[in-house]
Amino acid sequence: MSPLAWRFELDTDLFENMKKIPSVKMVDRRRFQDEVVAGHTPVIFRGGVADWELVKLAKQSDELLIKYLNKRVIPGPVKIVEGSKESKGYFFYDDAMSGFNFRRIQTTFFDFSDKLLRTKRQEDAPVLSLQSAYVDEYFSGVHEENTLELMGDTVRPRIWIGGKSIVATHYDDAENLACCVAGRRRFVLFPPEQVGNLYIGPIDNTPAGAPVSMVSLANPDFDRFPKFEQALRHAWVAELGPGDVIYIPALWWHHVESLEAVNVLVNYWQGGAIGGEVGPSALDAMLFGMIALKSRSGPVKEAWKALFDHYVFEQNGDVGEHIPNASKGLLGDIDEEQVKTVKAWLIKQLSESS
Repeated sequence: MSPLAWRFELDTDLFENMKKIPSVKMVDRRRFQDEVVAGHTPVIFRGGVADWELVKLAKQSDELLIKYLNKRVIPGPVKIVEGSKESKGYFFYDDAMSGFNFRRIQTTFFDFSDKLLRTKRQEDAPVLSLQSAYVDEYFSGVHEENTLELMGDTVRPRIWIGGKSIVATHYDDAENLACCVAGRRRFVLFPPEQVGNLYIGPIDNTPAGAPVSMVSLANPDFDRFPKFEQALRHAWVAELGPGDVIYIPALWWHHVESLEAVNVLVNYWQGGAIGGEVGPSALDAMLFGMIALKSRSGPVKEAWKALFDHYVFEQNGDVGEHIPNASKGLLGDIDEEQVKTVKAWLIKQLSESS
């Protein structure tokens, strides 16, 4: 069997020992930011968007929901992914890891949604998916009729529509609110510190932008990936139905399984590069750090780790408290002008080193 082969039906016993993501009452925007986001722990808002027109129609039938979207679609092409029949909806690398087991195609929303409905009961049909599309770019008025204000007015919602599928374990660099509109979805989450037990694949050649775990949650190979058993001991799980909302903290790893023949999800990303945050990217800093430090000796790496812990992560407290405010520079509160100065200096250094 290929090391990337897997079973589509997940072993439900696997989830029994996982920590259940807690369900809490819906909160207002202030409490969401001050308590939920600040707590950096996943939660479920059961029925959080049950009043959405999208959800009400989805609970009646897939056809009514698709009809609603087709009436509001903005004319133009849409980009979708199509998984091979062999992939069974697991969007991943091909067996040789020289490419992927899906293809990206351009079509119209009408043709996409028509094929999705026509083939939803065909077990051997290719799996179609429209992923991470801005709602206001594809549909007129849908965002205004189906709103969630927890992240404010500037965060643009995205829509995901497709068949029964699995998205491999990955992270987002932004706070994530994911609203289940149609179908059921299972989320398995791993805290950020489990990264060393997840066997992450390439970071510069990924199926959809973020690096993914090479371990199939459907058929984990513990001989090849022995530390994954430790990751499972720290896993959190929840199943969402139409109207439910999950908060996934930034940088938490998550595996997402769409359980029905037609599934729709709307999500909001706040902060980070993916959430439209302006300014230097933490990922850019990490990649530059890899280039600058990966080849150094062990003792030198440890020395730099001590400096990062001190200056970046402030593990020793306020690094500039012993310096007068007027002289703190980057050791104080960093303003926009300082950011511009550092960026210009870095650009100059990178240009000269090339």
